[in-house]
Amino acid sequence: MMPRIMSKLQSFLSTHSDLVFAVCLALIVFVMYAPSIHFGLIWDDPTWYQQGTGQSVWQIFTSLPSYQFYRPLGVLMNRALIASAGGLVNAPLAHLIQITAHLLTTLLSVSVLQAFDFEKWHARLASVVFAIFPLSYQAIAWAAPLQALTMLLLFISLVTANRFNRRKQTRFLFLSLLAYTFALLIQESAVSFVVLFIWLAFIHRNESTDRSRRGWPVWHLSLAAIYLFIWLHVPRAGGVIGQGFQPTVLGYLLQGIVFPFAGLLSIPLMNSPLIVLIALFALITLLLLLSLWKGHSLHQLLTIIAWLGAGLLPIWVGLSWKYVQLGSRLLYPSSLGIAALWSGLIIWLFTRQQFLSRHIAVSIGFTVVAVSISQWLSFQRLYAIGTQHLDQTISRLSDRANAELLFVNYPDRLELQPRTYPLGYWGLILAPVVENLSDFARAANGASAGDRSISDFLVGADQRAVYPYDVAVRGSDTDPSKIFEAALHSDAVYLTDYRSDGSLQLREVGSVRSSRSDQSGLATFGHSLQLSQADLSTGHDRSLKLTWRCLQPLDQNDTVFVHVSKDEQLWLSRL
Repeated sequence: MMPRIMSKLQSFLSTHSDLVFAVCLALIVFVMYAPSIHFGLIWDDPTWYQQGTGQSVWQIFTSLPSYQFYRPLGVLMNRALIASAGGLVNAPLAHLIQITAHLLTTLLSVSVLQAFDFEKWHARLASVVFAIFPLSYQAIAWAAPLQALTMLLLFISLVTANRFNRRKQTRFLFLSLLAYTFALLIQESAVSFVVLFIWLAFIHRNESTDRSRRGWPVWHLSLAAIYLFIWLHVPRAGGVIGQGFQPTVLGYLLQGIVFPFAGLLSIPLMNSPLIVLIALFALITLLLLLSLWKGHSLHQLLTIIAWLGAGLLPIWVGLSWKYVQLGSRLLYPSSLGIAALWSGLIIWLFTRQQFLSRHIAVSIGFTVVAVSISQWLSFQRLYAIGTQHLDQTISRLSDRANAELLFVNYPDRLELQPRTYPLGYWGLILAPVVENLSDFARAANGASAGDRSISDFLVGADQRAVYPYDVAVRGSDTDPSKIFEAALHSDAVYLTDYRSDGSLQLREVGSVRSSRSDQSGLATFGHSLQLSQADLSTGHDRSLKLTWRCLQPLDQNDTVFVHVSKDEQLWLSRL
């Protein structure tokens, strides 16, 4: 019985290998990114989803001067995620769109590479590396980026263009042009990839005797030119583009190509001069390209070069380091080229039929997967910690909609330590001080308390010193008198505790009220502090609420102890 079952199973797997591989690939993506459905909104999401509010579709297509780029379909899609009443953002659906886009793009990546005559196993291995490419995490786990959806439409356009190129059925050309138009109107990163349509037609130029139909890429080139003309002339906010050719950006992009090497050696390379990093990463990239040329056809090498150039060159030419260093999502469009490069090296070494070469191929493959999974786990844990803390904050704000809340030492950014790569910022930008915390609450629940964030670097410094992530809090260091004044006008004060296991806790630490000068107290500590009232709650969850009166400023090293005995008597002392 068992041999018969195994025989049938083997026959099924052999007959339906493409389907089995696709299902396994989809499961990998789903398992990796399904948790991000619950990540909610971060960074500038509340502002991002409000782009185009109150403007007509025509205005969004012709004039949106508050935005740095021209992405009318992206703006309209995000506006559609806002409920008509209250401005609520459907964050879970936004995350689901991101995950689905990456999943479908991953599945299409095999067909895209095969359209450029990559062998099946090369295309399959590249699709696996593309699925788990760790530098794509921000592009997928954060709800706002548009790279995954743009590349999905580009992949659809390439596959249908290849169908037209082979079958000469006009409907495939129409579908390709339509998908490419949508990709352009969602994000400008699709413009440079027009070179792939030209290259695709050139590769298959001898497959048709109809010379009049070989020039089909001119339609895609025309769409890209029209879009680029509009992009350059519509009103846009400045300060982002036109600051390119910075060496640090080049090093950052080359680092993305050689990600397993750069990730493994991030600590020893951390303080290396920039010129050394650029030279080292460029040399490794060159060796990878040479190995691909040695083990595969020339046009496959040129396809990968074209893909990398289309994805990376516009970033280096047009964007500043200040913008790029926070955006690993920018590497997403080039990630299939990076994946094809590393998978090409692995396959070339493995097929050389030499014992040492095969072991090196397996070692490189294991390293690529291990680095990807390890970094993915680090990113996922950090995002889960940060977004859970923000969710807790949103609940507090929404539950006390008529109050004024003060948040002390709330996290702006959390960065992995040591840094994942030598160049750039590798962490979570959670809630910058330019965005009110109440904006997140209103976008999630429609109601929020008023909020203010303030920081005192001395408070909790011992916690942050042993915290496993590098922390940037919201705001600069504030004078205690200003903190007191802010607390006096707040209904409650919340402090973020940074625990040694990496978790965060939002803790209400009381409020400040004015008091009568003749008010008596339970105990007085020297001439500085008086305990005015102590309330010990009853029930299963016991809590002690202390009301203090400050007589004069405390010394920085003062520590006050309040002890509760078994018979619920208070014992007080001062150190």
